[in-house]
Amino acid sequence: MGLPLGPAATALSSRRSRGRHGNALQWHLGLESHDSDATLDWEDRIEIKLVSVWRRGEKVVCDKLKVCDVGVDPWHKLGNVMWVFADRLTRVVVGAVQTTLEGGLRTRLEGAWQHDPHFGHPQLFVEAREHAGRAAPAYYLAARWFEDERLLPAASPSIHRFDAPWWSSARTRHGRDPWLTLVDGSCDRVACPRCGGPLAFDPVRLCADGVTPARHGMPADAPCLGRAHAVVDVRTVAPSTVFDDETVCAGIEARIPAESLDRLTDRVPEPADHLHEA
Repeated sequence: MGLPLGPAATALSSRRSRGRHGNALQWHLGLESHDSDATLDWEDRIEIKLVSVWRRGEKVVCDKLKVCDVGVDPWHKLGNVMWVFADRLTRVVVGAVQTTLEGGLRTRLEGAWQHDPHFGHPQLFVEAREHAGRAAPAYYLAARWFEDERLLPAASPSIHRFDAPWWSSARTRHGRDPWLTLVDGSCDRVACPRCGGPLAFDPVRLCADGVTPARHGMPADAPCLGRAHAVVDVRTVAPSTVFDDETVCAGIEARIPAESLDRLTDRVPEPADHLHEA
């Protein structure tokens, strides 16, 4: 809980990479950050999947999720999964749950093969996407599956409402994701933590939603002028028992240089009796 994935995602992957935050999670867990192997992530025993979540009204939702490429056995990939949930806005881990492919869960998922892929809305389906100029068919889980199986975390302030139209427009205009700044809501103007310039925002909307767009004034460094900005209520950030508050805040605010990245596995000592075979 409370692990910010943004810094590792930036350091390890291209900003255009769809799975860069999943790569960051793998890296933090001591695994290969770019894993397209047919085996499960952790010693071929546990598959680790990152799911981005956000609030729509008071409901927690997610998008469809890629399981594996079409040439890989999806039943093996889904056999034993640790689903890790991260807030779509801050990219901070907000929960996790484990499933095994057995009982009612397996029966219900097997029923997907009896549904018409166009009209039956199957929960597991194949979809082709373009990748590097070629078709890349893959298995996907429908977003509805996570809701139907009651896997999504409960609504909380740490799971923010996500203004997709504003975010998409800002990213299109600047070619990069907006930068976030954490504030306590006590005033409507703060100093940018990256360059010191002024950031102005609507405190009423911040109080209502926990996040709101911000306007960066002058003076400003060039990187700040090339980004859109938003502020997030610091009180809504999921707490971490491993990283201190400053590390979490710096991670959300994109203030951690690549050479200073702190890995989760370096913070959590491995038990002496870990039951690994020699």
